[in-house]
Amino acid sequence: MTKLALITGASAGIGHEACALFARKGYRVIALSRQPTGVESADRELALDLTSFEQIEDLAGALDAEIEEAEQVILVNNSGYGQFGALSDLSESMWQKQFSTHVFGPIKLAAVCLRLCEQHGTPLRVIAVSSVLSLTPQKMKGAYCSAKSAMNTAHESFWFDEEGSKSLESVSLVLPGPVKTRFREHALAALQPVLGQASEIHREKYEAMKAALAPGASFKPFTASASDVAKKILTAAEATRPKPRYLVTPQTYVGEFITRFIPRSIQRIILR
Repeated sequence: MTKLALITGASAGIGHEACALFARKGYRVIALSRQPTGVESADRELALDLTSFEQIEDLAGALDAEIEEAEQVILVNNSGYGQFGALSDLSESMWQKQFSTHVFGPIKLAAVCLRLCEQHGTPLRVIAVSSVLSLTPQKMKGAYCSAKSAMNTAHESFWFDEEGSKSLESVSLVLPGPVKTRFREHALAALQPVLGQASEIHREKYEAMKAALAPGASFKPFTASASDVAKKILTAAEATRPKPRYLVTPQTYVGEFITRFIPRSIQRIILR
């Protein structure tokens, strides 16, 4: 029997690197993505749209035999994207998609995996890839910050709800700061529909955001690689006693310090 890694958002970036790393460590890897592109390191690749509970339930049929044969299951809830823009400019569908991708879908997937693991007596670890912006909100990124913050709370609540399970071993969060992936490219694409309905009062902020997300824009200091984050995911998967949270990049450590020890009135000045 081998360990099984189920990794969402596997077609690129952190998910793609995590697939390769887990494969090198001897795991059987199932890559999950909305539009499968052929993940070479994966043993199997399945299509999954996290905004659809129906698709997540249907996935149970494909995963049942895989989980039955596994020594242990690692679910990595990594899929995500940034819906930026002033909150007053976002449509209902933008809000729904942002939360479905980061909160509703991942928790539903965790619940389905836990149900299957309990049926087969297979241990399960859940690892969610969150963000420093779940700790330190920023202007013009409120929907993404809110969804990632809710992702944290939902996964920790899932642990409290299910900690009596004989299969659920742990639930951990991995919180990176800036990572060199295609995140900015996707965020810029998601921003385009907002620009057409943006209020004039935010125009300068939108121009600054477009410049920061544009191809060729410089990366912030201490930007991590996708491989750096994948290594922390693996650490959470293989730790004897997994931590509730794993921080990546200096920005996340600073954000954790600010939100834990600095008065909120001062936080608003620092994070402005």
